[in-house]
Amino acid sequence: MAKNKKTDKLIYIGPNLSRGRLLQYQVFIGGLPTHLDEEFAAMPALKRLFVPVAELNAAMAQTKQPGTPLNKYYREALDV
Repeated sequence: MAKNKKTDKLIYIGPNLSRGRLLQYQVFIGGLPTHLDEEFAAMPALKRLFVPVAELNAAMAQTKQPGTPLNKYYREALDV
């Protein structure tokens, strides 16, 4: 069964961004949020911190494991 991009749910697993721009565990339906285009341009790796909801537990474990790509992206996002 093909996935419908309009109903795909992504969850943000990075740290909260300042001024409430993005909160950890915020869910988005239909792709990445467009209100963050400026942040994505400044730090393209930020997009990698959006994962399918079904992969939340595994992805969160990777953010806490030093040396994994998700851990690196998480640490970089702390400066956004």
